[in-house]
Amino acid sequence: MKMCGRFAIAASKDEMLAYLQEYLDLLDETGLEFRLPRYNISPGELIPVVVSADGKCALRLLKWGFVPTFARNETKPLRLINAKAETIADKPAFRASFRRRRCLIPATGFFEWKATGGPKTPYYITVRNQPFFALAGIWDDYRIATGEAGSACAILTTAAGRILLPVHDRMPVIVDVANYGLWLEEETDPERLRALFYSVADERLELAEVSPAVNKPGNDVIECITPIRSRQ
Repeated sequence: MKMCGRFAIAASKDEMLAYLQEYLDLLDETGLEFRLPRYNISPGELIPVVVSADGKCALRLLKWGFVPTFARNETKPLRLINAKAETIADKPAFRASFRRRRCLIPATGFFEWKATGGPKTPYYITVRNQPFFALAGIWDDYRIATGEAGSACAILTTAAGRILLPVHDRMPVIVDVANYGLWLEEETDPERLRALFYSVADERLELAEVSPAVNKPGNDVIECITPIRSRQ
């Protein structure tokens, strides 16, 4: 697996909405249709995402797999699930969305795989004393040559710190709750956003080895996040 390729929302829809409402002025989206809990969310799926809409925050369903402008005249375009925080402000594929179309992706944990010389070992990573958190994302609308149209997103990643580095050298950018509004605000100076890439300390992460059942995208069961053994 490269960078962040799976995550989970191991909670009910009501629990997730209550968490978001605690920190954001979220428009009423209780009628939005999606299934929770989800224990193994994979690229290509529609995922619940918070975006800024006319000064308010709205929950939308976006496809996980950002389609850059240069690929939209193709029938099978490149779909990017991650964007490197270190270069996102300069990359033509991402810089416009980074400036104006940022989003928050609710999660209870994410997965990384450790190379062992044999089959890679999956780990489920959570934030200590924080049942929910939000991953930094960007999004955009798209239309491709087949006529397919929609909205899609990518998750920002950054270098892993001391705790996660023995498992993987990259991790998703986790936005601290105090910075949710700043991240979503369309007018925020991009230079201020750079400081948010490291706002959740690596020392707050907790890692647990989990079942290889998570390796298959179709396995969306609680065993995907159930610890085999933990390390911190």
